[in-house]
Amino acid sequence: MRLTFPSTAELAAELASLAAAEQNCCSFFDFTLNLAPARLTLTVRAPEAAGSLLADLFGATT
Repeated sequence: MRLTFPSTAELAAELASLAAAEQNCCSFFDFTLNLAPARLTLTVRAPEAAGSLLADLFGATT
């Protein structure tokens, strides 16, 4: 799943914090935060068996 957000330092910090907290809870998630001048991109990957958790967390599927 790939989510995009406006590029601000505050939001980047909040997304990184969220990803770290989720990683502590559910280590099978793989989070990548890409910082660019125009947007932030958060990519979240999970094993196929965890697809429903991904949907619950973000309200959608890949």
